Amino acid sequence: MKSPGSPFSNSNGTRLVLFIVGFSLLAAVGTFWNYSRHVFSTSHAMVMESNGRVNASFSSSITAQLHPRQHAKVTLASAPGTPLQAEIVTVVKGSVLLQLLEKPTSFFPGEACEVTIDTTVPASADL
Repeated sequence: MKSPGSPFSNSNGTRLVLFIVGFSLLAAVGTFWNYSRHVFSTSHAMVMESNGRVNASFSSSITAQLHPRQHAKVTLASAPGTPLQAEIVTVVKGSVLLQLLEKPTSFFPGEACEVTIDTTVPASADL
């Protein structure tokens, strides 16, 4: 209700609240969209050696953002619900060699896996 001498009414407050809520929802959706499209890079890979070396292929635009000692998650085909920590050893145009930091109970050379790397986290922040 509007007071006789007041320039503000109840509808102005409602509009302001709705505008703030709408703007916040739009910002949250935009952030989620950007994060889900541009942050994580996933590639199919293969276990190369029994000591836990993994070779993954990425596009050259992704490998330009990757550096040795950067952390990644490797999900083995034999254990899809348990991602393992890995560290990038070498980055060559289009190819990334990783070392598993955790040894799974059973894996074998030639086993398929997926490698996921957060490209927004620099190698120095992973320490």
